[in-house]
Amino acid sequence: MSAENYNNIRRIIFSTANNPAKGFQLAHEWLDSTYKVKLGPKGYSGLKAELNFYQRHGQEFKLTVAGDMGEHADFSGMYGSSATRFDVTTNIDYKKFTEYEPFMGSGIQYKVALYDKVNFEIVDVLDLAFPKCQGCGEHEIPFVALLGENFNRHGMPLMHNDQPTFSVCVGCQALQELERNIDYIPSPSEYFERHATGESEDSRVKSTEEYCLEQYKYFRRKFTDNLMGIASHNYKITDSNGGGYWSLDFNFQNRAVSNVLPLDIQCEHVI
Repeated sequence: MSAENYNNIRRIIFSTANNPAKGFQLAHEWLDSTYKVKLGPKGYSGLKAELNFYQRHGQEFKLTVAGDMGEHADFSGMYGSSATRFDVTTNIDYKKFTEYEPFMGSGIQYKVALYDKVNFEIVDVLDLAFPKCQGCGEHEIPFVALLGENFNRHGMPLMHNDQPTFSVCVGCQALQELERNIDYIPSPSEYFERHATGESEDSRVKSTEEYCLEQYKYFRRKFTDNLMGIASHNYKITDSNGGGYWSLDFNFQNRAVSNVLPLDIQCEHVI
């Protein structure tokens, strides 16, 4: 079935449900008796799930039916105190994080309503892409660290850097290295010092930010679309005697997860 025909039937069903003189009972009857065959198994299952979700949670989430406006959502409403878009699905395996990412991080969050044939479960959109930490159960989000230049045992530069890819748990901040790339890709601080000279301080900062964004795009193509950040390894001094700790600081975070990723992660030397 074409998207146009599906959307026409969808409008009829929800217009019926919203009509006080007709209501949900008639909407379900029409969907089951008149449109089930026209929609086909997949279309019928999807629209049935939307109608059930709307009937069950319409008042709770203050739902309004979304039109075909390219926003990748079936409904808009409120989740707690936050404006939220809802997408209803009967199979979460078909949903990909990259489909939602362009709409995330701009003030309106996304939730996926998973219909399991018995009950609805509201699933955070991060579940679509990121595994769960075995320690605390929160999400593990991948990022790349751009490390400083490597040297041999005589202190001579080797003209290459390491770029390990890690996952970090947004709950317990446990780190796990996933893979490692070796190439001459300067760290953000090296770029700032060597490749943005002759510019004003503000220009050098902006140039370095653009450099980090370029590397993010590069490693996203090289590793995975679910890559969410660029980090660098820095030593943070916490007392006058030079004491402190090593950390991975995020130079760039994808806005879709910037509200859950920490600004920095305390760690030992990243070898």
